[in-house]
Amino acid sequence: MEMASGRSGGVQAIARAAAVLRALGPEALSLGALARATSLPRSTVQRIVEALATEGFVEVGEGGVRPGWGLRRLAAAAQSNIAALVRPGLEALFEHTRESVDLSTGHGREVAFLDRIISDQELRVVPIADRPRPLHAMANGKAILACMSDAQVVRLIGGKAARLTAATKTAMPDLLADLASVRQTGFAYDREEHAPGVCAIGTAIMVEGLPPHAVSLAVPASRFNAGVETYQSALRECRNWMETALSRKSARNEPTFRT
Repeated sequence: MEMASGRSGGVQAIARAAAVLRALGPEALSLGALARATSLPRSTVQRIVEALATEGFVEVGEGGVRPGWGLRRLAAAAQSNIAALVRPGLEALFEHTRESVDLSTGHGREVAFLDRIISDQELRVVPIADRPRPLHAMANGKAILACMSDAQVVRLIGGKAARLTAATKTAMPDLLADLASVRQTGFAYDREEHAPGVCAIGTAIMVEGLPPHAVSLAVPASRFNAGVETYQSALRECRNWMETALSRKSARNEPTFRT
């Protein structure tokens, strides 16, 4: 009886710690906010946070509690494995289009890039490392947002849809209409919404048990419209191959795209 009780208590402690971690986001939360989000007593949340902070899984500061370096390290390890599994698909997409290709996922309200191959054409898109990467202004970001419900998107983005260019959609009704189209067609577009002169097309990679990812092409605006049908076809085949590879946790055969 004592052993069974100990196991039960250990499972409960892990479940409560997991609830606290799931409640965290890019913005710091107070202990009270975490208690409300998890329906746990504030004193319990405080003990859990102290234990998680000791292990580096959360950081506690004046603003509240944030995810810590330990969580980011675990996430990076998992994501790098995903990137390695689907790298052949990214390389095949690049060989077929000769445009800049990206594999990404979401991190808070921004796009997190996991892998990239830059175009070798004379006129090409080369991302700037420190430029903002908001989900709502990028093709890969909108592909990821489209995997959420409208209510989830509103909670995540709220009134914080920053304008990067004159084409950026910042009004929530416009963004939600855009995402409805993404869900219907399977493709998300950035027509100079993130940076002037740059367009992109992306599609979501959805595999059970994994957060949404996206594969995308970034293309100079001057040749985007002429190539969009080719980009759609290549991305569709790349998406199908990546989802199969991730579902099987192996990439035995490299993808081949129809011309």
